[in-house]
Amino acid sequence: MRAKHDIRTLTNRFFQGETTLGEERLLYQLYRRNDVPQDLLPYRDIFLDMAAMELAAKTIPLQKHRFSRRWLMAASVALALGLGSILLFQRSQQDECVAYIYGKKTTDPAVVMGELERSIISMKADEQQDNVESLLNEMFNME
Repeated sequence: MRAKHDIRTLTNRFFQGETTLGEERLLYQLYRRNDVPQDLLPYRDIFLDMAAMELAAKTIPLQKHRFSRRWLMAASVALALGLGSILLFQRSQQDECVAYIYGKKTTDPAVVMGELERSIISMKADEQQDNVESLLNEMFNME
């Protein structure tokens, strides 16, 4: 009768998260018996499965992960190279000066700036000088 009281008490404490590892192992032993109370039989499979998992965890040998360090190093190098190339590509894209003059792409900074100045001078000739300058300032964040 004492074992039945212990199994009930320990089961309740287990589901409240208050048991120690030693008490859980005792629960596994108590649920292996044939005299488990009828109302606790639905929990029997749970505790037998947990006992089996604990036994399996003890019997599976720990394997050394010598290859995982190599893979980790290789992945780190690949990640560093990938990020570096992305940053270099973005940097080169940011520094590039591009203009399309009469449908042709031009990347020569001197030509692009000369065409920009020529366009500004021709726009200033019009009466819309204030509007054009404010639009350009907004476009190039020059304010």
